[in-house]
Amino acid sequence: MEKSSKKEMMRRIIACVGREQAIRLVSEAYSAEILANRIGRMEPASQTFIRQAKPIADLMEVALERVLAVCELTAD
Repeated sequence: MEKSSKKEMMRRIIACVGREQAIRLVSEAYSAEILANRIGRMEPASQTFIRQAKPIADLMEVALERVLAVCELTAD
């Protein structure tokens, strides 16, 4: 299955919740991804994990995927 583009994911989210709500939800999810990423890098115990893990290249894409997953769970 081919992965959706960011624009396509946003269109699907907008279809579920409307434009303004979609922008708010994705913005909040994006902020949460940034915070989780930064906090994870600050914790001393996570340093070994960080060296072994692949970096997340696109936090916006991760945020869109999370919001879309919730929207799809609640769809009729």
